[in-house]
Amino acid sequence: MSTSRKRAVSAVVRVIVAGILLVFMVYPIFYVIMSSMKTKDDFRHLPSWALPSAFNIDNYIKVFTTSPMLNYFKNSIIITVGVLIPLLLFSFMAGFALSKIQFKWNKKLLSYFLLGLMLPFQVALIPLFTIFSKLNILNTYAAVILPQIAFSLSYSIQLFYSFSKFLPDEIIEAAIIDGCSPFRTFFKVVFPMSTNSLLTVATMQGVFTWNDFINAYTFTRSTSMKTVTLGLNDFVGFMGTKDWGATFAAIVVTVLPTFIFYFFTNKYMLSGLTAGAVKG
Repeated sequence: MSTSRKRAVSAVVRVIVAGILLVFMVYPIFYVIMSSMKTKDDFRHLPSWALPSAFNIDNYIKVFTTSPMLNYFKNSIIITVGVLIPLLLFSFMAGFALSKIQFKWNKKLLSYFLLGLMLPFQVALIPLFTIFSKLNILNTYAAVILPQIAFSLSYSIQLFYSFSKFLPDEIIEAAIIDGCSPFRTFFKVVFPMSTNSLLTVATMQGVFTWNDFINAYTFTRSTSMKTVTLGLNDFVGFMGTKDWGATFAAIVVTVLPTFIFYFFTNKYMLSGLTAGAVKG
């Protein structure tokens, strides 16, 4: 077989494999969206893989009229923003300092922060619940936000440490020579240069926080404090029966913000992930 023919066969195989993988990745999304438009009769009489009998948005209307979904969205937005702002600020400052400022316990302090990667969050749920109960902060935003910041710091510091190692020292030194203080250098010079890395960490941690279930379920009690992930339980009825159409519609509404956010930031996220691959 000639070389050109081998290349043609290889290209065809790659296209077929890519097509199969694309179907496997896209079909679940397509299935959920189509199911969200089905009526109860459609679920009873049509095969699960069949298209809805008609274009129907009643399930989406039901999501917002039969449950406090807007309040759940408000809670999720407050918690996500409350986690991301301090997490990005503290982890970026810590990662930059550990990368660029040389002091006696530099490496040991970095290793101390990285120890957090070895501790599963689940083992801390009961102690945290006891502590928050004694502090009387259960069923508050702080009870959901603080653990997520604490257990995301190690991973975020490691990412920012890796990004900061490839920032040019000459630019930082020039800013200091021109009279910038360390804080001014960080916020006026380093921060604007690190947009891609900030968006990378913000995207990953933001999606994780938005989709979090265990924190909100453990540390909140009232309906008014539920997040969108907990709100999916609103469509479980008597004896565990589900309104599947409304459930699928609620799933679409729940994951849509993360899709939109990733759609607008994926270019910067990919740039941030590859920023440290080659030192220029």
